[in-house]
Amino acid sequence: MRTVFALIVFVLSVPAPARAQLLDVRSISVSSEAMESVAPDRILITFGASTRHLELGPAKSENDAIVKRTLAALTGLGLTARDIQTDGISIQQRWSPDGEKLLGYTVGNMMVVTVDTTARVEPVISAALAAGINYLGGVDFQTRDLKKHREQARELAMRAAREKADKMAAALGERVGRTRQVGEQSYNDGGTTYRSGWSGWSTGRDRSMSQVSVGVGSSELTETLALGTIGIRARVSVQFDLEPGR
Repeated sequence: MRTVFALIVFVLSVPAPARAQLLDVRSISVSSEAMESVAPDRILITFGASTRHLELGPAKSENDAIVKRTLAALTGLGLTARDIQTDGISIQQRWSPDGEKLLGYTVGNMMVVTVDTTARVEPVISAALAAGINYLGGVDFQTRDLKKHREQARELAMRAAREKADKMAAALGERVGRTRQVGEQSYNDGGTTYRSGWSGWSTGRDRSMSQVSVGVGSSELTETLALGTIGIRARVSVQFDLEPGR
């Protein structure tokens, strides 16, 4: 009851013209989305080798041999040590279901290869598989100019929001006034990534590995548009004053 009384006192203390304006605030809210198609200039390819043996030594030796052949094949394609990074190494014991008998060891080695054009993706994967790689973790398309393309997508979304509001107001015989509020709708980072599954793999790196995307808001979202491109999306919401038409 005290709250209602305070509100009445506040309204009555405002001059009549201002009070009428306060009670007659009208607005229109719209949301809009824009997307830019961008050619990726940074592609991360994740793959690995998993070997099993009753004894640890042979499992590790076989795994080392696969990695060595893979590195030789990749350097043969013109890649350097800077383009190839070890992503994780694991050694696991395998036990019988009752936990009483040691069945052997599994050795895993995961690496990430970075290339700058989509044309190099298939040759890199083919060379790795031919060398003995038996797990493809993912292909992650990215752009180094993420900030620039994000801002361009946001600007397009803002323009589209204003145009949408203008058309909606005009249909009602009204017009759009000043901007009251602007917001960006957030996404969860998902990534433009292609990956196969392998539940037996265990490393210390999060497999979602994504910078890939934008949306705009707190986080970004991208989705594949066509081979060799990624889409950078911006989604905004805007509230305008709604004024009488002229």
